[in-house]
Amino acid sequence: MWPVSARWDAALRGAARPAARATIHPPQGDPFPARLLSWSVTADRTAQVRRTCAVTLAPETPRGLTGVTVQGGYLQLDVGLDYLDGTAELIPQGFFRLDAEDAERPGGGIALQGYGREKVVADDAFLRPRTEANSSGLDLIEQLLLESVPGAVVVRRTTRDAPISRTTWEKDRWSAIDGDDASIARALGVEVWADGRGRFVIGPVPTLSDPPVWTVDSGTRGVLVTARTSTSTAGVYNTVVAVGDASNGARPVGPVIVQDLVATSPTRATGPFGRRVRHYSSPLLRTTGQADAAARSLLSNSLGLTEGLAFTAVPNPALEPGDVVLLAPQGQAPSLHIIDKISLSSSGAMSCDTRSTRPDDGST
Repeated sequence: MWPVSARWDAALRGAARPAARATIHPPQGDPFPARLLSWSVTADRTAQVRRTCAVTLAPETPRGLTGVTVQGGYLQLDVGLDYLDGTAELIPQGFFRLDAEDAERPGGGIALQGYGREKVVADDAFLRPRTEANSSGLDLIEQLLLESVPGAVVVRRTTRDAPISRTTWEKDRWSAIDGDDASIARALGVEVWADGRGRFVIGPVPTLSDPPVWTVDSGTRGVLVTARTSTSTAGVYNTVVAVGDASNGARPVGPVIVQDLVATSPTRATGPFGRRVRHYSSPLLRTTGQADAAARSLLSNSLGLTEGLAFTAVPNPALEPGDVVLLAPQGQAPSLHIIDKISLSSSGAMSCDTRSTRPDDGST
């Protein structure tokens, strides 16, 4: 959750009104504010590009290389609360590269589509097969990011690191960073994304061992509007088998097997749910410790997907994907959930898709 003041939560539940600000960053000239007519933002930690936006600006907004343009232009969107006392608190929702522009004439607004900075990195594919090795996986992730976005801020929210053995990636830069089983992030057991300010963040995979950041409750001064549960076994596995595939000539590692062994877990590998196996192979796994860490992160990201919950609530722009919230409908037992996807807009309630997951307790 983005840091907020002490008055934030009470204002969400009481006397405050929504506020939003758009700042255009043109390829030539200084940033300038633009009048917003409407906006929507989706933040989804299961997508390669975590943040996307659709914004309509007032027709008088300057256009071209010193204004709104898809030729290297960006938009910073901040959303928050007007406290009705002459002050406001705004939370960054994304630093978006503008990739689509549509203007209605005469007198219509300027409709824009924007994408988070992961899109910049993903579009910057390697010109030829890329071979790298580094004593620090975190350093190599940062190097690959900064090659595409020079001067970007990279925030490390994890100390989980390991050497990266000599490995070759063919074309896709983002797949080398955090896109598939051969990615550095997958081998380290971390995630990489661009936050609301456009900074790149390297952080741990969230689990329910993280403290809840917000209570989504109903009743007097509550924020919950609706809640819907769903059950599915799609994409669920309770056993991960990790190996270092040694395609780079290194000594083979593994197999390392990590399982859901919690006695009370309905998806435990030894229970009626049955064993459902995910094989994970990467040339970046050089030790059993690395393989174990990567396997545990994969397992944590799967467990609980059988119990999904979607809710709508009073908009809270400070929430971020990966946050743990405590859902407390009136008359029901409270439950913890990890937010995977958040949708906010200038009209209507906030919608969130969540799941219940927890860290694994052991391996065999």
